[in-house]
Amino acid sequence: SRYGRKYSKDVEVENHHPYSAHAFLVRNLKAAHADKRIVQLSCYILDGTLQSYNLLHYLPSQLAAAAVFIARRSVGRNSWSPTLLRYAAYREEDIIPVACAILAEKGTSSNELRAVNKKYTSSRYGGVANTSLHSDF
Repeated sequence: SRYGRKYSKDVEVENHHPYSAHAFLVRNLKAAHADKRIVQLSCYILDGTLQSYNLLHYLPSQLAAAAVFIARRSVGRNSWSPTLLRYAAYREEDIIPVACAILAEKGTSSNELRAVNKKYTSSRYGGVANTSLHSDF
């Protein structure tokens, strides 16, 4: 419901993010009808944000939405959809700056992300760390 989305965002802001970025990611992936590759890629992107001091000012819901946005774009799907707009409550133009910040940070913090990259290079996680992330938005 509209009230439910507004309430969850208000709770997120007022209570210093009680919902984890992962919880928002799961919700967004369900709304996106994501396949295994998009799920793995979104998780990889989001996991890479968790150690970044420069991304702390973004809400967990924004990071999760941007991870799905980048993943969908990187596998050739439409970046955003009416269903994602409804469930994530962000417009594509709201997410683009967050996505740009994530990709910029990803390009500069390779030492901090070594463990994340190693995890997602394995076949267990689909080797998604080797995927070229699109930044043409």
